[in-house]
Amino acid sequence: MMDRIVRFSTDITAADVGRRTITGTVVPFGAIGNTSLGPVMFEAGSVRADDPVKLILEHDMGRPIGWSTSLVEGPLSLEGSFRLSQTTAASDALVEASDGLRGGLSVGARILDHTITADGAMLVTSAELLEVSLVHAPAFTEAVVTQVAASDPGDVDSTTPTESEEDTNMEDETTEVAAAQVVASQPHVEAARPSIPYITAQPRDLTGLTAGGILRHRLRAAYGNQESQSVLMHVEAALEKQDTTRDDGIVPVRYLREIIALVDANRPFVDAIQRQPLPDAGMSFKIPKVTTSAAVAEQVYELTEVQSTRGQIEDLDVNVKTFSGANVVSRQLIDRSDPSYFEELLRQLAQSYAHQTDKFAYDTVKGSSASNGATIYAAVTKGISDAYGVMRFTPDTIVVAPGGTSGTSWFDFLNEVDQDGRPIYAAASPSNANGLITQGSTNGTVAGLRLVVDPHIGANEKAHVFPSAFATFYESAGAPVQVQVTDVANLGVEVGVYGYVAAIARFATAIRQLNIVS
Repeated sequence: MMDRIVRFSTDITAADVGRRTITGTVVPFGAIGNTSLGPVMFEAGSVRADDPVKLILEHDMGRPIGWSTSLVEGPLSLEGSFRLSQTTAASDALVEASDGLRGGLSVGARILDHTITADGAMLVTSAELLEVSLVHAPAFTEAVVTQVAASDPGDVDSTTPTESEEDTNMEDETTEVAAAQVVASQPHVEAARPSIPYITAQPRDLTGLTAGGILRHRLRAAYGNQESQSVLMHVEAALEKQDTTRDDGIVPVRYLREIIALVDANRPFVDAIQRQPLPDAGMSFKIPKVTTSAAVAEQVYELTEVQSTRGQIEDLDVNVKTFSGANVVSRQLIDRSDPSYFEELLRQLAQSYAHQTDKFAYDTVKGSSASNGATIYAAVTKGISDAYGVMRFTPDTIVVAPGGTSGTSWFDFLNEVDQDGRPIYAAASPSNANGLITQGSTNGTVAGLRLVVDPHIGANEKAHVFPSAFATFYESAGAPVQVQVTDVANLGVEVGVYGYVAAIARFATAIRQLNIVS
């Protein structure tokens, strides 16, 4: 987002002609002033000011007159003192400040952070001081002139300088003017300032005008010389324009060594359940599962028959699945691309492998057993209770889709509010007992459960609560495996990745789908 520049002004508290200094309030804290961005108030300690800061006239970066000698922050304001240079413009500004003709310090600051108050004013909490201007109309009326310390006016040469003296002074200012152009080119907002129109009846004669003459007119125009401003206006009208749209043939096109792509090889659901290595052979395997357990009962009467319950163990069949992808790439593209297309292709294939296997695991083990509640929180607590009754393992995870119409997505949790409109999950407060979800992050807790936001499971999937031990994901070692085959007939390289995976829900009803019902 583009930086916003605010300009506002305060009154000068002292002007010393003899020592060529001006002192005043640079930034008042806690006072509302009308600025170029509307009503603005600065928080105490919100302005970062690095000495020295340039002092200019009326926010014109082409009219520098001095530098700051001190910037002192107090509890109520940031105070500053400025020493003016030995130029005619600076001397005139000193006299005008001493006489009250220019009685304000106007500040340009870059806003780094802010809030909006109940009254609609901008409360600045962090800003960078860019420049300070001597102006005739301050915006903050709370500050008044408290002291004007002037020595003998004879110490200041206030006579009109000759043309040669004026040229010398302006040439001394050339370096400062050039440096000021950098700041002046930044995007900013400032209040409108009055201007004096200058009208000429006929075009100027530009014959014999040299580059040095144009520079002199530019310097004079920066100091408000209307004759030079008129000359420059006609010079610009007479010159032919050349830009990159007319001469684009010699403007090189640069490519950054960066490829824009989704950089996400995470598998949120796979990481939320148990994981084991895949057996080293076969496209299927079996897992024994106890379906009926041997039981113990009370012997009510002595010498009566003891309880005898036969246990039963069955095999669960697990099928192994293959996930793979490949492309054909020319040898030239592999060898001569920068950044490396080959490396980017492998990253994309590995990323797609992660996304597809994560979705496969979820689709394979997700359950249809539902836990219903009138509210999100009621459904969550019902799901916790129901899941515990299956395995007698305390559920530890809730998986949700980022958005959609399920009513129990990440969006729905972020959007859940109480009767007063306050966020239930997305706010940290003593009254929040349901959980804590941090906006801008997919990490958080819901009713003590670890929140898992998975973009791979489908936009309209409902939330599911489960203990992580209810399912297992199996994967071959080192997956995905990379394969390269070169065809010497056409210098084509077949590049692919593949891996073997399997997933099984050991307790299918321990994962509970959450439904919101009236």
